[in-house]
Amino acid sequence: MPSVTVRDVLRLALPPGTTIAAGSTGQGRQVTWVATLRATLPAFAELRGGEIALLSVEAARALDSRLTLAVLVRRLAQAPVPVAGIVALGQIGSDDIAAAEEARLPLLQLPEQADLKDVEREITRLVSDYEAQFERRGAQLYDLLTQRSLAGQGVPGLLEVLAERTGQSVACYARNGELRAQRGKGSARVALQALRPNTRGDASLLNQQIWVEPIGPSDYPAGYLALAGATLDDWDHEAAQRGAAALALELAKEQAVQAAEDRLRGDFISNILSGPPGDMAAAVQRGQELGYALTLPHVAVLVNLEDASPATLARLSSAVQSELTRRGIATPLSRRESSVLCMIPAAANARPRDLVEQLRERLLSDYPGVVIAIGTQAAGLPEWRRTLEEAEQALILGRQLFGPGRVLAFSDLGVYRLLVRLRETPELWTFYRETLAKLADYDTRQRADLIKTLETYFNHLGNLRATSEALHVHRNTLLYRLERIKEISGMDLDNSEEHFALWLALRAHRVLSTLDEA
Repeated sequence: MPSVTVRDVLRLALPPGTTIAAGSTGQGRQVTWVATLRATLPAFAELRGGEIALLSVEAARALDSRLTLAVLVRRLAQAPVPVAGIVALGQIGSDDIAAAEEARLPLLQLPEQADLKDVEREITRLVSDYEAQFERRGAQLYDLLTQRSLAGQGVPGLLEVLAERTGQSVACYARNGELRAQRGKGSARVALQALRPNTRGDASLLNQQIWVEPIGPSDYPAGYLALAGATLDDWDHEAAQRGAAALALELAKEQAVQAAEDRLRGDFISNILSGPPGDMAAAVQRGQELGYALTLPHVAVLVNLEDASPATLARLSSAVQSELTRRGIATPLSRRESSVLCMIPAAANARPRDLVEQLRERLLSDYPGVVIAIGTQAAGLPEWRRTLEEAEQALILGRQLFGPGRVLAFSDLGVYRLLVRLRETPELWTFYRETLAKLADYDTRQRADLIKTLETYFNHLGNLRATSEALHVHRNTLLYRLERIKEISGMDLDNSEEHFALWLALRAHRVLSTLDEA
């Protein structure tokens, strides 16, 4: 059976709210039993050493008016085999504290409402059957945590309980290791602020021992719980496990609430995107109730993760919402097939593009395949549909033009912005058929690369040497291909008008090819 120390008694037997009044350096003393104040003198009889002396200050004075707590401390400390510590109910004065410090004897003060009989029973259980009491205290801690969760005290309330029951500093982190909330002080608090946990186990910062416990499934936790202190023991690890289990329920509850709010916000966005609201003032008022400043300009932002499962998309939505909330930005969100749509307000002192760049950097570590596209500003609600369509086009066309390694902004599309708006008009199709369609058909039938050759030629501003080097072909081969382009398309590259028409037709070719992706 493990030996029991004063520190164990404090954390595994005494009621919450018990404090160390003096003699904290003696918490490692071994405890052999519990001795209670007798109703007659001598106050404590047949002490064998190592006991926890349990007493009421008022009862001791009633037994003998000269029997102050300071006197008892000195007598118990000077016994042939001293007691391990004293647990007192009642007022503890400066003389009592001085006597305990001088004797280096732990003096623990019970909360006013403590029942000495209950305290004696708990200490006895601990000393006689440590494992059973350890398990019992763990179960009590978990019950208390779940009660606090049900009472709506949230993550901070649960951390308060853990800090109280362990005497350690505690912190809760998001899945990406970002600190959510903490309770603690001193070096341990600073260490927890600097910690960025990503797995279960030990850590050490600023001379503090730290234990990290995942919240939820270890292969994909909802977050992390960490305890920090000068020393950690089995009870700290047990409390961390119980705390992580209770926090998993709390975070699941948060996610359920968030999902309901997401649906509400999603419906709100859908109603606006379905057409201009009949009563603009009512829509703005409804937005205010949800925490949105709809009188500001907004931009549509699509956070895309191709082939994401519903569960992954839900986690992505939660991550986006958390990051924006952390920045104090109230943003309507809506989940789409493979994307999360955010309507981000454009504040006068900030550029939405900068915010989106930072958002992308934060998401990449957890979602390496994430792609973000952004439309241009919409001055009011009737323009939300337009900025969303721009974000959609930036996502489809921008990925082709620039690749996924950057924020895809509609404002960066240049001439493509005009062509996108014309892509379903007869005029653009007629123009394409008159310029590039024959060449595209020839490439398809013959598996040729004439369109690629033409595009490379334009990219190198008509420089034959640079173009042939980029295509890895001989100059004569390039000249032959350019002649074939002229014959098949009927367009002359030496004619400035037809040269420009082919350049524009190549860009129209890209735009028209996105129709199947829309």
